[in-house]
Amino acid sequence: MKPILKKVLALIVVVSALASVVAGRERPSSAPAREPAARIDTRLPDAGDLDVARLQGRADDGAKVDAFARRDFAPSAPAEAQAAAKREAPPLPFRYLGKMLDGGKLEVFLANGNESVVAKAGERIGEYRIESVSEAAVVFTYLPMKTKQSLPL
Repeated sequence: MKPILKKVLALIVVVSALASVVAGRERPSSAPAREPAARIDTRLPDAGDLDVARLQGRADDGAKVDAFARRDFAPSAPAEAQAAAKREAPPLPFRYLGKMLDGGKLEVFLANGNESVVAKAGERIGEYRIESVSEAAVVFTYLPMKTKQSLPL
């Protein structure tokens, strides 16, 4: 057992000597010293900054307060801005290619991306239903919003 112990000790001495040589060759970083970050002001606001009347009004509501109601402290948008933000149906993805009469019914050829479709009134194509086909236009209904759109011919 003594020869193994001597070998292990010799190995430890060699590794520690190499570690000290490597540690002695390290150079200090040439990066400039960093300044500490600025402190955040954690003081409470003055009482003059608070609208106490508004706070008391909320406390007086009592049981009428909805604990799960949305709380938004931003000023409310005027009704005109809300009406403008109303969702609109996406533009029609179809292009008119041509039309034909089949058994007295007018059918149209439409392109939807790389795909061609023959459509007539009452059919459904994806999220759209064709309401009517005339010589002047094809009227679609966008089903998720039940919005009518027309494609002039």
